[in-house]
Amino acid sequence: MKKSNTRLAQLIVICFTIVITSFSYNSDVRSQTEPSFKVSGYVDTYYAYDNDKNGTSLRQFSAIAPIRDEFRINLAQITGKYSSDRIRGIVTLQFGDIPKYNWPQSPNEYLQYIQEANGGFRASKNLWVDFGYFLTHIGAEGIIPKNNYLSSLALTTYYEPFYQSGIRVSYDFSEKVYGSLYLLNGFNVFADNNKNKSGGLQLGVKPNKNLEIIYNNIIGNEQPAGIPGKTRRYNNLVFKYAVSKQLDILLGGDFCFQEKSKLTDSTSSASMFAGLLTLRYKLSPKFYLVTRGEIFQDDNGIMSGTFTNSNGKLTGLKATGVAFGIEHRPIDNGYIRVETRYLKTNDDLKIFSDGVNPRDSRTEVIFTTGVEF
Repeated sequence: MKKSNTRLAQLIVICFTIVITSFSYNSDVRSQTEPSFKVSGYVDTYYAYDNDKNGTSLRQFSAIAPIRDEFRINLAQITGKYSSDRIRGIVTLQFGDIPKYNWPQSPNEYLQYIQEANGGFRASKNLWVDFGYFLTHIGAEGIIPKNNYLSSLALTTYYEPFYQSGIRVSYDFSEKVYGSLYLLNGFNVFADNNKNKSGGLQLGVKPNKNLEIIYNNIIGNEQPAGIPGKTRRYNNLVFKYAVSKQLDILLGGDFCFQEKSKLTDSTSSASMFAGLLTLRYKLSPKFYLVTRGEIFQDDNGIMSGTFTNSNGKLTGLKATGVAFGIEHRPIDNGYIRVETRYLKTNDDLKIFSDGVNPRDSRTEVIFTTGVEF
C-alpha cells in the first residue's frame, strides 16, 4: 500500500472513533452488570490419512490435521476472559499442530503460543475500541475446529488470514446491523513484515433470526520489506442461513485483486476467486450430516503461489473439492467427527503423487474428537 493509502486508512479509523464517540458521548454508560472473569479450555485431537504419497508426513493444504498417519493434537488451549460494562479483554494460549504449522515461524516462533491477546474499552454506549492480537475477521470458516461444521478447511479458508494484530473499532448500529473498522500490521501477521499498514472492514446484517449476511475486507500492501509494493484488495462475503431446525446453510465467497501480479504481464492486476457451500443436516439431537462443495481459482498465484504444470508453464492453483462428514455429540460440549474429502486440481496441474507418478487428485479421511471445558 502506498503511504497515502496507509495514512487514509489510519485517518478513517481515527475519524470513525471521534465521530461515533462524540455522537454517543452523552449516552447512558452506567454499569448494568457485574464484572466477570472466566477461564475455559478446549482440546481437539485427530488422525488423518490421505493417498498423496509425496514423501513427507506434512499434508498439503491442511491447516487442520496437517500430519498424516499419526494420532496427534490439533489444538490444546486455555482462555482467560474478563468483561464488564466498560472494559473487556481476552488471552488465549495454545499448543498443538495447528499453531505449530500455521502461526509465525522463525524468528518469531514464540508467537505460535498466542492465539489471542487483546483488550478494549467501551468509548460510548455501542462503541468499543480493542487493541492487540485477534483471530481474523475474514471467512465463513475459521482455524478453530469446534467453530466449524467440518474439521477440514476449504481451500478458500486455507488461504485466508487466520490471525491479525492491530486496532479494532466496533459499533452496533442496531440489533440487526453491526460494523467494525480495523487498522492492522498486515494480512495474516502479528509482527509487521513491512512499514505499511493494512485497513479492514466488517459489516454484518441480520434481517431476521435465521439469516446473517457479513461482508469483510482487508486492503494493503502485503509484500515483505525490500520488495516493490503491490496493493491487495481482499473481499469476503458470508451467508449464514438456518433453513429449518434441521438444516443450516453456510455460503462463503472470496474475491481478491492485486496490482502488478499477472503472470503474463507484470504491469497488470490479477484476480482470484474462491468459494464454498456447506450444508449441515440434524439427524437427531446428537447426530449431524455435513457436506461441502468448494472451488478455488487463482490463475496467477497471487494467494497460492505458483506451480509448474504438465506443459512446463507457471500457473496458480485451480481446484475443486467435495467433502462429506458425520458428527456425533455425546455431550453438549464435545464432539466426534469422521469425514472424507476429495480434492481435484486441473488436469494439467499434477501436484499430488501415488509414490511414483504425479497426479491431479487426492482423497483424504480425517477423524477428530474435541471437548470444551
